[in-house]
Amino acid sequence: MSLRLKLLLLGLATLVLPWDGIRYAREMEAALRQSEQHSLQAVSETIAASLQGRMSLLYRNPGEPAPAKLGPCDLTPLVLTAAPYIDGYPDDWPHAPGAWRYYGTGAHRFGILTGVHDRMLYVLLEVDDPRLIFDAPGANPLDSAALGDRVWIGYQDPRGAQRQEFLALTGPGPIFARRIVAGEYGKDTTVQDPRVVGALQPTAVGYDVEIGMPLSMIGSQFGILLDDRDQRGAQPLSYGTLRSSDLHTLGRLIVASPSLSPYLGQFMQPGMRLSVSTPAGSILAQSDELAVPGVLAPEPGILTQIYRRFVDRQGEPPYISSAAPIYGSARHTVIAKLEVTQAADRWEGLRDRALTRLLDKTLVTSALAFIVTFAFAAHLAVRLSRLRRASESALTREGLVTQFPETAAQDELGDVARSFSRLLGRLGEYTSYLRSLAGKLAHEIRTPLTIVRSSLENLESEEVSPSARQYLERARQGSERLNAILVAMGAATKVEEAIGNAERSRLDLTPVIASAVSAYRGAFPERRFAAELPAEAIEIEGAPDLIVQLLDKLIDNAVDFSPAGATIVVRLRRESAAALLEVDNPGPPLAPEARGRLFESLWQSRSGGDSRPHFGLGLYIVRLIAEYHGGAVTAADLPGGEGARIGVRLPLADAPLLPNYNDKVKPESV
Repeated sequence: MSLRLKLLLLGLATLVLPWDGIRYAREMEAALRQSEQHSLQAVSETIAASLQGRMSLLYRNPGEPAPAKLGPCDLTPLVLTAAPYIDGYPDDWPHAPGAWRYYGTGAHRFGILTGVHDRMLYVLLEVDDPRLIFDAPGANPLDSAALGDRVWIGYQDPRGAQRQEFLALTGPGPIFARRIVAGEYGKDTTVQDPRVVGALQPTAVGYDVEIGMPLSMIGSQFGILLDDRDQRGAQPLSYGTLRSSDLHTLGRLIVASPSLSPYLGQFMQPGMRLSVSTPAGSILAQSDELAVPGVLAPEPGILTQIYRRFVDRQGEPPYISSAAPIYGSARHTVIAKLEVTQAADRWEGLRDRALTRLLDKTLVTSALAFIVTFAFAAHLAVRLSRLRRASESALTREGLVTQFPETAAQDELGDVARSFSRLLGRLGEYTSYLRSLAGKLAHEIRTPLTIVRSSLENLESEEVSPSARQYLERARQGSERLNAILVAMGAATKVEEAIGNAERSRLDLTPVIASAVSAYRGAFPERRFAAELPAEAIEIEGAPDLIVQLLDKLIDNAVDFSPAGATIVVRLRRESAAALLEVDNPGPPLAPEARGRLFESLWQSRSGGDSRPHFGLGLYIVRLIAEYHGGAVTAADLPGGEGARIGVRLPLADAPLLPNYNDKVKPESV
């Protein structure tokens, strides 16, 4: 039986859910919601009746009539759940776009957001000002020639007198409120008011100001005025909610009585929210316990949550609301509005209990189907993970692993495993053939090539015509090129064998590199060599012969690409956990197409003008030796593009292997 059919049969076992019972549960929920709506309406009317005519309980200034409509300068603060930190940043304020009031026009305008918490009034100003001008440092706040932008606060005190204070903008951070008082000999002076705190922070379009002050200072009126100057001492552009001529307030501050929230709290129940708002719709006070679960709504179990996914209607609000007007003493005018909101968990608890009883008989079948499906899925995941691990580890340094799990299974996974096993077996045979191909070719070609070369040498000693000697010279050059090919192929094969049989030991790179560079000066007299070696020992775990062979290939490459008389620099230095060996050779920079393939086997980027045979194995061997030592090799242009720099990073003794070292993959055979 196929896996697809097995999954289909197991999926059909879950189609026993009682759809008729779910429809019944939905109808029952609708009836409960309607009944709860009627009950909530009665509650809201009862609480509204208890507040009828009680202006002193609703408003902080009961002597003024309830505002049916907000004036352009009236402010209704938000009821804040926590006091914002006065630092000039708006992060602590709620996102309430409808509560902002804006004043001014064009590039000179500001928005104001007010809030109350724990008998404190908080104000947030967002000012658009292309040029923020601070007061002159250390100047008298009343010196007109030193004045910059200024924020005026105007309010009516509890006794009905108009009061004004100002915030001198001296720089980012805390700013202090001052009021103007008459000093000696009738000279005005300023006094700092410690009750008012403020802070300013510049923004991309202007600046933000936060203000905090006790509500006990303020009566029924409050306003803000900005003096905007383009330079110190200039005539200001004044706009806001204060009269610019005498700084008297133009709007009211509509705040709830401090006793209103405790009064609403005595009606609170878990899962309920009570809010009182002005006739214009601004919230005065609010008690919120919507998130608190009720007695009839305990924490639902896992099964109940699953059932709710089928019963709950999309887009249906999780609560119900009811509103009632609060009338004055004579019931002719509406002085406030009351809204009661209740969470749906009250009737959902009843519905969930009935739904659970209804679906209990189908629970066993659904649970069994789920357990069987889960067990089968877990078993399938284990089988797939075994195949994945086997495929990831199939290619190792020792060869290809052809034994695959699940080959005895009689399903699709068994077919896949057997196909992979056959594929890897054939790939292993082909890989073994490629590994031995170079040695076989070298062995088979070497004897005929020796015969050809000896015959050519004999012909060169004979008397031949000049035209025949020309062809003889070409044949000799061809035989030398074939011999170089055999030598290169043998060298790559020997390197791979040497890497496979090498033994690591702790060695100091500094004397090894110094000795090799001295030998290069005699081997390549047409080049100059400079060694930049550290005075300290740099020890690694490696094979000395392989390190010297790595350096030989780097020097051969540098000699090939550098002009006669050039200076080849060999540099060794210590990094954090690795030794860095670099070879700088003057000459052409790296070609763009060579950067990603420079260390591949049988790839070279020399121009066609070089008649010597090259097979792209030198830097490939460098990469093999570096990876054997747990290191990595890189290539880059010299500064100014005057040559190339090949770098080899090798981990220091007792240091971890470099991140890009891949010890799993065997070097590709040439």
